[in-house]
Amino acid sequence: MNSLVHMLRLFCALSIFVLVALPARAQDIDAALLVADSVLITEDERLVATGNVEAFYEGTRVFTDKIIYDQKRDELIIEGPIRISEENGDILIADSADLDSKLEDGILRGARYVLNQELQILSAQTDRVEGRYTVLRKVVATSCQVCGNGVPIWQIRADRAIHDREEKQIYFRRAQFRLLGVPVLYLPRMRIPDPSLERATGFLTPTFVSDTRLGFGIKIPYFVTLGDHADITVTPFITPVTKTLELRFRKMFRRGYVEVNGAVSQDTILPGDLRHYVTGYGAFSLKNSFVLSFDIESASDSGYRSNYGYSGRDRLGSGIALTRVKRDVFFQAELLNFETLRDNESNDTQPTLIGNVTYERRYQLDRIGGELRAGLAVHGHKRVSLTDIVGRDMARINLDLSWRDEWTLAGGLRLGLTSSLGIDRYTVTDDSTAPLHTTQVTPAVAATLRYPLQAKGRDGASYLIEPIAQIGWSGGSASTLPNDESTIAEFDESNLLALSRFPVADRRETGAVAALGLRWQRLHPDSWSAGLTIGQVFRDKTDANFSANSGLDGLTSDTLVAFNYSAAWGAAIQARGLFDSSLESVKGEARFSYSRGKYSVSGTYVQLKADTDETRTSSVAEWSLDGTYKINRHWTSSASFQYDLLTDRFAETGAKVVYENECISVGIGATRSFARSTTLVPSTTYELAVSLRGFSTGGSGKAARRTCRN
Repeated sequence: MNSLVHMLRLFCALSIFVLVALPARAQDIDAALLVADSVLITEDERLVATGNVEAFYEGTRVFTDKIIYDQKRDELIIEGPIRISEENGDILIADSADLDSKLEDGILRGARYVLNQELQILSAQTDRVEGRYTVLRKVVATSCQVCGNGVPIWQIRADRAIHDREEKQIYFRRAQFRLLGVPVLYLPRMRIPDPSLERATGFLTPTFVSDTRLGFGIKIPYFVTLGDHADITVTPFITPVTKTLELRFRKMFRRGYVEVNGAVSQDTILPGDLRHYVTGYGAFSLKNSFVLSFDIESASDSGYRSNYGYSGRDRLGSGIALTRVKRDVFFQAELLNFETLRDNESNDTQPTLIGNVTYERRYQLDRIGGELRAGLAVHGHKRVSLTDIVGRDMARINLDLSWRDEWTLAGGLRLGLTSSLGIDRYTVTDDSTAPLHTTQVTPAVAATLRYPLQAKGRDGASYLIEPIAQIGWSGGSASTLPNDESTIAEFDESNLLALSRFPVADRRETGAVAALGLRWQRLHPDSWSAGLTIGQVFRDKTDANFSANSGLDGLTSDTLVAFNYSAAWGAAIQARGLFDSSLESVKGEARFSYSRGKYSVSGTYVQLKADTDETRTSSVAEWSLDGTYKINRHWTSSASFQYDLLTDRFAETGAKVVYENECISVGIGATRSFARSTTLVPSTTYELAVSLRGFSTGGSGKAARRTCRN
């Protein structure tokens, strides 16, 4: 029976196609294809198709119960209900229609227009013009789910609306915006992008801001497209305290991108001053794997970015770099400029202009075995001040050659040998306590033994425990030059076996040194994995270039403990710490995160002792925590805080609640900063953001669509 029905529909489709196209030659056929359960030809030469009728033309499909084709007028008379679907997913539902044979021009009565399954427009009459425009009269537009006789959260009522399918814009005439059925705004003309448009010139989501320093105001961003690959966003922000204009420019190139952000303000915080800031960055891929990148930071005064919540950084950095990274080659040349905003630092006596060139290459030596590494580094930094000592400028050239190889001995013991030669040339000016030129040669050699023991657990997990021992020697003597670069040396698992643990080659470790370590690891991608590293360094003489808080300043270093953990169920932990001989923590840091289902939380902990060599006059101990909880499909809450354990008070707190459904998103948040300095005072900021969804500026609300009961 089903086969018979299918054959009948196919016969009707072929018959209708032949009848519709009969007057034309085969190559000139340009009309809709009809498929129906039955078809007949009337005496006035009309073709009548009934029963599950479908019409097709270049991606447009019409579904209805009856279509009459008038061959003389080349017109389709369609009796509803009618459903028209476009190739892009738009749907038009109507009671009846008169359309041309291409389904492009005509009139639809009692129409409901649905764009991208989100924005729906109801109209008394709809005209299709030139296959491009849809003209709707007496319209009601909304993306809200309406159940029964309910009232949508928001709606646009207009005498007329035109949807331009090519430009993907909807134009309203004599429009009225209603909120919960109450008229709140009248506009003679109004334009919104349709849901399928990703970028369009127009207003973005406004944000209401109330700040204890800046007062109450509203930010209304205006987005301007500059072609397909560039745009600019202008955001005015006016309160009783400030008149601010924020700007953002973005541009994509074939091989790179550029983004610049900035703002300019006149306020009562610093009356009479024009306050501003600019940040920018970009990167471009060049030939031969080179990448050119740059970043820019500038501010009119030390407190401006913090006052307005743009950034809390207290140092500004700008620079340009040319980088090349390949399997065996690394090259980077960069020019940097720094500006400090700290009260206890001066830009005259801080290095502000810095240049670096680094080249590294490695070679695999097939004949003798092992790997040869060669490196060249050139560095220079300059201060503004010309005063002796505090205006010191320095430059250096470092040449490094090293060879390393590793063998497996009897019983699985691993032996590694490393030898290196460092040749350094230093120049110091504007400092009467240091020689003008210094040359130093530092040979070094080290032997490392590892004894990896592996096992397989019953659950499939892989286990590794590996004792590590190293003994090494470096020639030369400890540097007596001023320490401008290696002021902060970190001791961690990555440099436990390094021949020098200074961050750069402005100085090197010398003398005999030994290191002991133990590494444990568990790997199982389907359950949990973890790792633990414990290590300590021993040397024959102390090095005064290491700060007290580095953990490396004595004959015996502090004990390094590093731990990591990750689980398939969403948890991850990383922790690292240094402990002295009495097992008291010298410094420590930890990060953790957890994400599963509705919950997401992450946090950090940091603990540092005061150390004047590291320009830290007081100890630091602080927790920070961020969390998100998705209450249901529509409600999401989040909170964050920073807590100072030494002063036993919060440094910053924040909370936010967001409600979203298919047609609206509302976010309410508050942030409290407790920071205090000569340019900062404690402040509280409240923000309210409301976004209409269902067209491009508001984003999609499909995931949070409500459903009607019964």
